Amino acid sequence: MSIWEDEWEDYEMDKADFECWLDSLEGEGTDEEKYNRYMKEQEDARIDKEWEERQSVEYPEWVISTSKYTMTISNN
Repeated sequence: MSIWEDEWEDYEMDKADFECWLDSLEGEGTDEEKYNRYMKEQEDARIDKEWEERQSVEYPEWVISTSKYTMTISNN
């Protein structure tokens, strides 16, 4: 079974377009190795982007004060 049959449904991309795209991938190796390398790079980029987004999030804090107690609540 080829990569084409494993990954794509009929409506997503026709086989000729997929083969052209696969041939355009850089690097040495079989089509499957180039495809796997490309997919790993895409996943790594997605993970890096999510990590950066999480680093920039500020979590709100609420301070509840009474005459006897002060409580700080955070979603962090």
